[in-house]
Amino acid sequence: MNSPFAINASTNLGTSQFFNIEKLTLPEGKSKVEISIPHVKGLKVVVSNASKSFMFRAVFAQKKISCMIGKYPDISLEQAINIVIQYQHSLNKGINPLEEKKRVKNLPTLKDFFYKTYLPLAKLNKKSWKDDISRFKNHIEATLGAIQINIITAAMLSDLMLEIKGENRSNATVNRSRALLSSMFNLAFEREVIDLSPMSRVKKFVEQNHIERYLSDDELQRLMQILTNHKVHGIENQIIVGIVEMLLLTGARKGEVLNLKWSDLDENNHLWKLNENKSGKPRIIQLNSEAQLIIRRMSRKYPYVFANPATALPYNDIRKTFQNILEAAQIENFRIHDLRHNFASMAVNNGCDIYVVQHLLGHASPTTTQRYAHLRQDTLRNASEMLAGRINSARPTL
Repeated sequence: MNSPFAINASTNLGTSQFFNIEKLTLPEGKSKVEISIPHVKGLKVVVSNASKSFMFRAVFAQKKISCMIGKYPDISLEQAINIVIQYQHSLNKGINPLEEKKRVKNLPTLKDFFYKTYLPLAKLNKKSWKDDISRFKNHIEATLGAIQINIITAAMLSDLMLEIKGENRSNATVNRSRALLSSMFNLAFEREVIDLSPMSRVKKFVEQNHIERYLSDDELQRLMQILTNHKVHGIENQIIVGIVEMLLLTGARKGEVLNLKWSDLDENNHLWKLNENKSGKPRIIQLNSEAQLIIRRMSRKYPYVFANPATALPYNDIRKTFQNILEAAQIENFRIHDLRHNFASMAVNNGCDIYVVQHLLGHASPTTTQRYAHLRQDTLRNASEMLAGRINSARPTL
């Protein structure tokens, strides 16, 4: 270690780059001395018999402000300089760096922000807020929940995405967690909790979208045969059969059909009024004659049209009966939600404008509808032949 030397007014310490903390000692007869670091405005070294510490001093709003930064060597000279540079940046912006330090210190952890700030708003604006709770608890909370929100970096979030993916989950599942975090950090930015959302630098995983499944003409005929004569095939639950038919005929979502109440129906005008759909907006479904017949077959004993007689409430799960229907119809790899896809596909292939299909499905944007607008090969072939015929009609006769 270098030999210490006494400090006096004429001592030239040089630039901060060559400032040697180890050489600082107390002048004779002094118990404490405060020394400015050359070329670093506001940074001081306080030397006492017990320790050497870094201090910041400045003037804000015509008042002196100061704070201890930390002891040497717990904090190096370089670290102290960087801290003071940040303080000076705050002063240049008209911000009291000590108040800002206090504010930042009191910022919430990611867990606190989720439960105290994000979730109450989500409950007001999102029907799927319970899914957010599940995703946060299952995929995010254990890894990042205890970390202060302003400390979380894009690298930490990218690592979390890889961690979720590493648990043998699909890219779509990872992206749903990413979307939740993006919403949280955007809200934190709007509330001025953070200066920038780190999620802007976290890339989405490429999703291998499920190939949308549609019924062929033969499959549709077999399905209708089973639905019409379901008891012959050992399928006794007429109510669930009615639910499947309703899904097939209206393109409505499963949850919308399961929760349909008699009070939602305007039977005189054949309308089904949905006060809230998936997007949280009201819409009206025009009931076709076949859907009306299905509804008339249901008991009016309960508030719900397709109520489970055992509970008077909607069915929790209809998958078992639906699978029995598919097996009887010899249809494979078909999901309940594919009935909605099939409705959209049939509408497009039978000449419905995409704007009409958008409103039949209750989509806020035609972009979403476009995903379901599957055109069968014969529809494309017919369109191509029609165009070729129009072009050929302009060919001169030889």
